[in-house]
Amino acid sequence: MIDHIAALIFNDDGQLLVVRKKTADNRKECILPGGKREKNESDEQTLRRELLEELRVEVKELNLL
Repeated sequence: MIDHIAALIFNDDGQLLVVRKKTADNRKECILPGGKREKNESDEQTLRRELLEELRVEVKELNLL
């Protein structure tokens, strides 16, 4: 089983942040930032790593649902 994790990030106006990505057939889609959990990683570690890799964002405050 592969575990994935995604972030819901809202700005001060309540807008949701999405990542625009090209698919294999060259279409564009919007996805939530996140990714696959690596072995022995916690949810928090996974999310912090993925946000740093994808968005170059260091998380200051994190609330897991």
